[in-house]
Amino acid sequence: MGINVGRLRTAELVTGGGGVLLLVALFVLPAFATHGSAGRFHELGTASVSLDGWQALTTTRWILLVAIAAALALVTLTVSQRAPALPVFASMLTCLLGGLASLVLLYRIIDHAPLAARAGLYVGFVGALAVGYGGFLALRTEGSTFGDPSTIETVSARRAQPGSTGQAEPTSAARPGP
Repeated sequence: MGINVGRLRTAELVTGGGGVLLLVALFVLPAFATHGSAGRFHELGTASVSLDGWQALTTTRWILLVAIAAALALVTLTVSQRAPALPVFASMLTCLLGGLASLVLLYRIIDHAPLAARAGLYVGFVGALAVGYGGFLALRTEGSTFGDPSTIETVSARRAQPGSTGQAEPTSAARPGP
């Protein structure tokens, strides 16, 4: 099992970029600014305190951390696995977690005064959108659709008959009509 960076497609690049952007937004960029008294030194006046996402988002940070891990896992699985089963599962999981992280961050942006929100929250929202969209693109690229299951190609398991090659032929699963 070797690493092949050539396996990365646009979907994985978008997902990986969104994961890195979300990681930077969570740990580096300021997410909120608070204005108020500076603890026991309140007689000195008010202070402005800027909090990054890890400090400010006590419950949400775990959802964001799992979305970052899923995004980076998708990229890692894509470059390291030959079979597409694990990357397809990771794509589905990344799509769902990116969507959830986007909704949670959107709620945080709307719930708090937009003036209190800082660049980290908005950059994190864009990163979470990229993670979800990249996961969706990866699913679409693999041919996974949420469409009609009767269009899924199946393989019939017929016994080898005299004169046949013994290989199963692809058929299309048909559902009985209404």
